[in-house]
Amino acid sequence: MNVTIKDVAKVANVSVATVSRVLNNKNNVSDEAIEAVNHAVEQLGYSPNFLGRDLRKSETKRILAIIGSTEQTFYNDVLRGMQDAAYMEGYDVLIATTRNDAEHEMHLLGMLFSRAVDGAVLLAPKLDSKTICDLSKRYRLAICLERLDCNDVLCVTIDNERAGYDATSYLIGKGRRRIGLITTKIRSQSSVDRENGYKRALKDAGIPYDEKLVYYGDYDAETGTKGCEELLSLDERPDAIFSISDMISIGAMTYAVQHGVTVGKDILFFGFDNIAYSHMFIPKLSTVEQPCYLQGKTVAEKLISNMKTDTPDNSTYMLPHSLILRESTGD
Repeated sequence: MNVTIKDVAKVANVSVATVSRVLNNKNNVSDEAIEAVNHAVEQLGYSPNFLGRDLRKSETKRILAIIGSTEQTFYNDVLRGMQDAAYMEGYDVLIATTRNDAEHEMHLLGMLFSRAVDGAVLLAPKLDSKTICDLSKRYRLAICLERLDCNDVLCVTIDNERAGYDATSYLIGKGRRRIGLITTKIRSQSSVDRENGYKRALKDAGIPYDEKLVYYGDYDAETGTKGCEELLSLDERPDAIFSISDMISIGAMTYAVQHGVTVGKDILFFGFDNIAYSHMFIPKLSTVEQPCYLQGKTVAEKLISNMKTDTPDNSTYMLPHSLILRESTGD
């Protein structure tokens, strides 16, 4: 039997009108009522029908793309790929930011729960893997730019572990033995994978892993600056630095140049993402390029396909990356 709004009101011990106000995000509702209604909705598995017809036959033709912030410029190409693919299928893409807050990410997913959108794509999600995997069993959900260690979510990304390995191996091939790593405290799967690639490349080359050569910070240029400062203060300086994002690497190179380091000779620098700044900065930054547009296009195409079937494809698709070699590695 279908769960109705009356069932939700009964379980939440509130009126039908209150349930309606909560589901429509009205302001004149107490926090206690909102919590009770949301709990009842989750408990009963209720899907509100805002369109006034059978949800199994209705669709909004909208996809929600949720990103942490607009500061990561490579998101632009990912979103452009999504929009182009969605438009070809008659869909629109709504874009929302979370300020990297997991609670706000869940709040935005309320648009999916209430059927205000047909599907959602999380770009670099902050919610934990278990929550996302559980939600994907009930809703059409996809991940882009990351992967999850479960088989219940469609993911489109690159092999970040291999990319980290390739970048570090290239530096080793240049004769560098003391290779620093600037990474993030935020333990996203992509960050962890890139770190693991760095460690594996060192191991395969017979170079001992030295935790003193690893600096943890945020996804910004300031982290690169502080990280480079700390690495250059070591008694035995690094002869190369791999950063898990271009913005970090640009911050590191800026500090190095300001302190008399000849980039591309004294110390080699390798970034990640190939953002526009990477070839505008002097010296130009060598980096890992991931196919942002293609990732966005692919995730939109496969999510739309999943929305049209009862047996969704929850595979993890890893698209090819490439190394872009420039002046910061002496190329």
